[in-house]
Amino acid sequence: MIPIRASFFDHARDNEPQRWNGLWPNLKGGLQRSFEPRPGNPGGDLKRSMPAISGAFYPEGVSRGRDNAHGVSLLILDCDNSQQEPTGEFYPDPRTGEPTSRPKTRKVRIEAPVTMNQVVEALQAAGVDSILWTTWSSSPEWEKFRAVVPLAEPVSVERWESFTEWALGHLGLSRYRQGFDIPVLRNPAALAFLPGSPTPETIRWATTAGEALFIPINEPPAPFVAPREPWQAAVEAERKAEFDRGERWFQVYRVDGKPVDFKSLDLAPILEARGVKVGQPKAFKDGTKRRAHCPWAGEHTGGIDDDSAVLIHTPGTWPSFRCMHSGHVHMGLRDVIEWAWGRP
Repeated sequence: MIPIRASFFDHARDNEPQRWNGLWPNLKGGLQRSFEPRPGNPGGDLKRSMPAISGAFYPEGVSRGRDNAHGVSLLILDCDNSQQEPTGEFYPDPRTGEPTSRPKTRKVRIEAPVTMNQVVEALQAAGVDSILWTTWSSSPEWEKFRAVVPLAEPVSVERWESFTEWALGHLGLSRYRQGFDIPVLRNPAALAFLPGSPTPETIRWATTAGEALFIPINEPPAPFVAPREPWQAAVEAERKAEFDRGERWFQVYRVDGKPVDFKSLDLAPILEARGVKVGQPKAFKDGTKRRAHCPWAGEHTGGIDDDSAVLIHTPGTWPSFRCMHSGHVHMGLRDVIEWAWGRP
């Protein structure tokens, strides 16, 4: 019997983990029923009022977040079969009100949706135990579902991103990656709503019988490659063209007539001065890493921020910025500077 440590939450805006320790068969059995929305979610949206589970486990007295998690003991795969499509409108610059290069998007169904039966067959072939269910907004025309696989041993938060890629390959699911929400998969602190639906009788469950997924500790980590939407690739291509023409965005930023020394630039106070929460620094390779809220959190799904941004400072190099949200994976230091200081 595999012991599992996981966390439950009352709704999407609940950041206080309810710790759960038990055996996988008990958890698997408990997930084979329909749950109802919980009161108390300030957002009021029924879906986001659903109780949720996370594969991450936490010490007592801390809030949900990547830096607070001790490890992850469940692989939770969300298959929403969607992609972001630009609406033709753009988010405004907070300083000038002028349109930015970040388009407003809506989710549309991908051309070749992944089916729950396909994922069940792959998990059966891999010989792992699992439970799957259709999610809140699933429909016969647009199937959406979730799969939960127990891990034989917890995976550390630091290794989680790399090993999610390994797991997709090992489980035979890489060929279906277009249907999965990869940024959510790579986020160890992500929430997954429990089974529920406006029409509970339409929920479909499936299970596979096998072993817990064993992830070799010495397995070489897979490279992290964040997926790009076509419009994001177009922004990156435009910036590369600027670079090839010899245009350097950073040269216009000066203090007393001298170029800004970006090697000594500290992003934390820049964000904090504008009301963005920044976590404490932690040792990372030869420098430090901080979790932070995203300056553009309002553009995230539901407008919720769960410390999705990362700031890395290494002596002698420029600082780096990365947001894990799928709509912001193409953004970096340039975007933070233009957001904070404008474009001269």
